[in-house]
Amino acid sequence: MKEDFAVTVRNQSLESSEHISDELGDLVPQIPNKFKKKKKRKHRCGLAHDTSGEDLDEKTIDLITSRKEEAVRFCSRSEAICAELLQRFIPHFQLKEGVTFQVGIGKDERGNTRTVDFLVDGVLFEYHPVRFFKNKRRCGDFCNTDEYRSYTRTFYSLSDDNREFFHSVMKARLAENYFKKRRAILDQHPIFRRMELIVATSPEEFYSLVIRRFGKHYPKTIEKFMALFNELRTSLPD
Repeated sequence: MKEDFAVTVRNQSLESSEHISDELGDLVPQIPNKFKKKKKRKHRCGLAHDTSGEDLDEKTIDLITSRKEEAVRFCSRSEAICAELLQRFIPHFQLKEGVTFQVGIGKDERGNTRTVDFLVDGVLFEYHPVRFFKNKRRCGDFCNTDEYRSYTRTFYSLSDDNREFFHSVMKARLAENYFKKRRAILDQHPIFRRMELIVATSPEEFYSLVIRRFGKHYPKTIEKFMALFNELRTSLPD
């Protein structure tokens, strides 16, 4: 059953305006009319099991890092944690804005500078937990409001067994779409199109894709690394 379900979900296109629930067939029962009355109440608690990107992307943090006396301004708590750990474990890595940190890769349609979080040993690196939560500025990592609503409708209409599986498949798809979008921007740049891009969506991926690859004297188990990551999460200023 899950195998058929996975194929169905993978074949959906986030570029399409069609509802996700229309494409899942028998797995998605008819959604009752009363759903709309309860959607707002259920919305936040229903997705509470995955808040990896919810509280890390909307704050500006001033942090005095271990190797710099002056405060460095970060766009998010997670970015500040990654910066501190890169400095601790990557030999000779130093935060230099525009060089190894917040590296400019071009302009958007409004003329604002696009950036990549870090440049580590010639490899561009971004820490980007997948965002499912809607706020005033965006609909998470969904392309638009229609896709976000299609996801939430389908999520709440599924049984508990299929709900978690559907969410994990969508998380993988949104992460892949984000990577492709960023890769496409880099491919238009005369310098950065030749550079590798790493996008980590969790502390575990940050550890396996970046710290273990480039680092030295880092925690040898993921459990110890996670303990350090969480310690920094609570010790940084609000």
